[in-house]
Amino acid sequence: MPRSDYSWIYPSQTNGSDKGEASTAYRRLYHGIRTAILDGRLHPGERLPASRDLAKSLGISRNTVVTSFDLLTSEGYLETRIGAGSFVARSLPDREMEAGRKDKSETSQTSKERAPRLSQSAKRMLAYQRRFPRFRVARPFSPATPDLDGFPFDLWARLLRRSWRAPDIDLTIPDDPLGLPLLRDEIAKWLRQSRGVNCHADQVMIVSGAQQALDLVARALVDPGDVIATEDPGYEGIRGVLASSGAVVHPIAVDQDGLRVDGLSETPTPARIIVATPSRNYPLGTTLSLARRLALLNWAEDHDAWIVEDDYDSDYRYDGPPLSSLQGLDTNNRVIYVGTFSRVMFPGIRLGYLVLPPALISTFRGIRGFADGVPAPTTQAALGAFFAEGHFGSHVRKMRMRYGERRAHLLDLINQSASDLLEVMPSDGGLHICARLIAGHDDIFVQEKMVEAQLDCRALSSYYHDKSEENRVSYPQGLVLGFAAWKKSDLSQSFGELIEISQA
Repeated sequence: MPRSDYSWIYPSQTNGSDKGEASTAYRRLYHGIRTAILDGRLHPGERLPASRDLAKSLGISRNTVVTSFDLLTSEGYLETRIGAGSFVARSLPDREMEAGRKDKSETSQTSKERAPRLSQSAKRMLAYQRRFPRFRVARPFSPATPDLDGFPFDLWARLLRRSWRAPDIDLTIPDDPLGLPLLRDEIAKWLRQSRGVNCHADQVMIVSGAQQALDLVARALVDPGDVIATEDPGYEGIRGVLASSGAVVHPIAVDQDGLRVDGLSETPTPARIIVATPSRNYPLGTTLSLARRLALLNWAEDHDAWIVEDDYDSDYRYDGPPLSSLQGLDTNNRVIYVGTFSRVMFPGIRLGYLVLPPALISTFRGIRGFADGVPAPTTQAALGAFFAEGHFGSHVRKMRMRYGERRAHLLDLINQSASDLLEVMPSDGGLHICARLIAGHDDIFVQEKMVEAQLDCRALSSYYHDKSEENRVSYPQGLVLGFAAWKKSDLSQSFGELIEISQA
């Protein structure tokens, strides 16, 4: 017997998943009929009332019903028969997902509890995910955080507008995976002048940041089972990106002279890639000595290995000009140089670069075409103009002076108020200092207490490769304290809270 009441297919309220669209009458009716079909209340082959009759019974316009029926028919939920009306389709697009389900609510619960099957690549990467706290707004003493108040955003906005006001073909249809020629040329000039990098524009590839640079390196040069040597302690994000390739990430100890090159002989097989921060280890701040730089270059040549030089914030050196790069010493083209603008400008710019040995240019160009093509060309054009008109160099000089003053202030606070609590480790630059905790303090405990007090803190022990509790306690206990983003008064107040927390 045909149904006489269809009020239940026209819900008075929408579900939360489609509030904006389903708030119109025809969408509400569409969702009501679709849901009834999928949960079995309307059966395959069942005839629906004529549009005029359904509209009258529901108190809505006939156009609303007709529009809903048309949409359901186009998606395959309904079928029309000339002279007979509209029927529930006998072959439903979503019915296959419902087949074999004995109880819908029980199955839904099972689906929620069942974990998705992840790739081995994802599992390897997630094993290294960051375990640091995250604040919506940067808080003292978050490292790697620049002073956004010091960046000329008004000027930046003008450059963006100018680049888009009369865009050329490179901006509207970018076709070179290496990036815009203007920006690559400016980066090459800057690196030659400030870092002693031996390069020209054709070797520069623009990427969306250092993480993507490392991902491209792994795709191009690493096979599953290859050994990649990384600094210990070091930035955890590096390990996660490289481990996703199936490589064996092997930690190499860092001491006061930087990476222990002799530790490379301890890897299971000779390392395919060595990732190093010669100018300044993150987080310790130590610099790779000249003797070890030469030894590392010789080792790479002897073992057909590649060196990735991660030069993340070397523009900010306070006790002299920036150090020359490892790449500048390389006579055998074994060094891949990586840089980023996230710290020198602002994190949201999402631009970095690779300087490639000539033999790798065509390979990386081809691989990049299958990744994301090229970062937003409008931003690249604005950054190229930022360089070409001298704004980049001016900004670096201004911020180097400002950061140097704040660094000196934080060092004074430690020396005057916390010399019995913290011992500063030698470092001549960067956006943070690293200080050992004295008298048996547990740095993870201090970090957790500081987070509770709305202070962003990094425990030194968390940067080491082995996170097991039995090994963690043997690592140096310390704090990684950023200073660049905050005024002296803010640093003083927050440092007072740090002392109270550490002495509690």
